[in-house]
Amino acid sequence: MTSGFEIFCLCILGLGLTMVVYALVWLHGVPHHIAEANNHPHKRIIHHACWLSLFTLHAIWPLVYLWSVMPGQRLTVAVEHPENDKLNARMAELERRLAAVQPSAPSPVAEQPPVSVQPKVGA
Repeated sequence: MTSGFEIFCLCILGLGLTMVVYALVWLHGVPHHIAEANNHPHKRIIHHACWLSLFTLHAIWPLVYLWSVMPGQRLTVAVEHPENDKLNARMAELERRLAAVQPSAPSPVAEQPPVSVQPKVGA
């Protein structure tokens, strides 16, 4: 016959196991939440990889986590070269010289009222 203390211990054990399973599921969802917060372009695939990691006993979770914290687009670095300033100055000089060589645009002609042509009668 079981005593009340054994039933109490069984309830505590069941509650503890439930909390451990819940904590593992929550832990495996962290990369998905990070990807959603950063508006990662692969957030749906990261969500599936989180569940896959849960079923593979946490084997690929570190890779999924790194994938979720990496930026989705490539980082671009703008490098300024001193040669660009020389090229920009040369282009401005060439554009100025080209504008001096080209004939100026013709001035718009004032519009004249249309001439009405009426046929001659009895000609």
